[in-house]
Amino acid sequence: MKRLFALALSLALLCPACRAASEPVTRGEFTVALWESFGGVPYGDTGVFYDVSHNRPDTAAICWAADMGFVLGTGWGRFDPDRPITREEAAVVLRRVGNFLGFETRTMGSLAECNDFDGISPWADDSLYWATDTGLIPWAEGGLMSPQGTLTAEEATGIFTRFFF
Repeated sequence: MKRLFALALSLALLCPACRAASEPVTRGEFTVALWESFGGVPYGDTGVFYDVSHNRPDTAAICWAADMGFVLGTGWGRFDPDRPITREEAAVVLRRVGNFLGFETRTMGSLAECNDFDGISPWADDSLYWATDTGLIPWAEGGLMSPQGTLTAEEATGIFTRFFF
């Protein structure tokens, strides 16, 4: 029941009534949904990223996810919470969470075949293959992984539903 409540709250954060399902999800919103899926326990501002101020609504979630090792930022002490999250960034976060939860996160035998593998960042390739191979992140149109593409609210809702249920 607790997880169901957390998921409902996460979905409400990702998809408020006034938000279009095709609108991109920011890195901060994705992290809040993840945090809420774990129960959204109060968490202090640990000052991990200089662009995440203590008065932001997503600060607790971002600090928690950083301290858990789920998010590492974008470099130079930044998190870029208001930038849309890319598919490859989401895959890396999900794989770290899966590993924490004890899921099998190795990429097995038949890797997904895609037409845009050269667009995948080296730090994200195994994670994106894993996330598409397991069905967490659906393929984009035309057999593409679209690693630099952004997640929509609808896609993020589907990912969290598949991941936690």
